[in-house]
Amino acid sequence: MQQQITILPSHKIDVIKWDNCVGNAAHQNIFMYTWALNSLCDNWDGLIVNDYEAVLPLPWRKKWLLKYMYHVPYLAKLSLMVNANMVVSTKEIAKALRNHFWFINFDVDNLDLGKWMIKKRCNFYLPLAPSYENLHENFTKECQKNIKKSITRGCTLVQAIAIEKIIEIYDLAYGNLHEKQTKRNYIKIINFTKCALAKGKAGIWEVQKEATNEILLAAIVLEDKGRLYYWFAAPTSNGRQCRASYFFINELIRMNANNNKILDFEGSDIKEVAHFYQQFAPQTEWYYHIKKSIF
Repeated sequence: MQQQITILPSHKIDVIKWDNCVGNAAHQNIFMYTWALNSLCDNWDGLIVNDYEAVLPLPWRKKWLLKYMYHVPYLAKLSLMVNANMVVSTKEIAKALRNHFWFINFDVDNLDLGKWMIKKRCNFYLPLAPSYENLHENFTKECQKNIKKSITRGCTLVQAIAIEKIIEIYDLAYGNLHEKQTKRNYIKIINFTKCALAKGKAGIWEVQKEATNEILLAAIVLEDKGRLYYWFAAPTSNGRQCRASYFFINELIRMNANNNKILDFEGSDIKEVAHFYQQFAPQTEWYYHIKKSIF
């Protein structure tokens, strides 16, 4: 059966049909909902197969009046969201992309675009079905030691109140590492988080020093279809000394263990970050950087 592929601007997309496709797909990616894309993307079009039986968002910008796909800050990867028992022609998707853009640059986890896939990237995830005791037993000795330090140094977990405070702590911790970091990106994060909170798909947290209520770490954690996303988090300088990051992830695992959930660490190819995540004994999944010039 021939598949009809249509690309529509976001304002012409049937939001209910698109989000139903994302919500019903076996694949998990919270960032594929229309509300998430509207919050994080400068602009986006939607690739639609038949009557929203499969969908793929196409974030874009313009240069010299020509559209190109770009990697959206704080959106790790795109996914083709497909209804059950449907096989989509990747050849037809590639053809549609060639006809629509002059340059393509994005990451995707479940779409084989052949020679366009130029770099393999890793993501760590931890199934939370076992008991906390079993999960903790698999942590490295270094990890277990740092968790103990975090407890003896007075770390405690509380729900945060202000998204803006989380942004402030993150910027102090990592802002100088992101050359292209802009205030506009932070506004997008705030808008996205407000939408996610309103839909019951996010939690905002602080690790505090129990004796003084000093903030040691702030974090935004997302959840959809049983997948938890360790999405946006940063410790303070004192938080690093108190091992607040170890404490927070350990508490996140403890609160959700013995449950049919997955903790998605959202990365990483950065050696130091990968080492930190690997201490929690996660599994590895792969996604790909796509880059293609049409001319």
